[in-house]
Amino acid sequence: MPEQLLNTPENRPTVSKREEFRKYLENSGVIDALTKVLFELYDEPEKPSDAVNFVKQHFGGVQTVEMDSEYISNLKKRIKDLEIEAGNLKIQLAKKEEENEEYEQ
Repeated sequence: MPEQLLNTPENRPTVSKREEFRKYLENSGVIDALTKVLFELYDEPEKPSDAVNFVKQHFGGVQTVEMDSEYISNLKKRIKDLEIEAGNLKIQLAKKEEENEEYEQ
């Protein structure tokens, strides 16, 4: 009897709500992230005893990788900026040394 109560049309989400939610999951990257983690689990030669924990650890890693990628990108930009600044300072130093040599003569 309880199963019949749960399976009534009033309790089932409408097709449009399900489709809207599916699109939300797809657009937000959840489907891709879950699929990636599930493939990683599938490819594991020795299946972990706690599959849920495996998924938690590897699913969290998706966000970490994205954050690390952004962090690395920012660091690379900072390195380029500092290399340019160092080059400019070397040029200024060379000019000052040249001026100093002329002054000493």
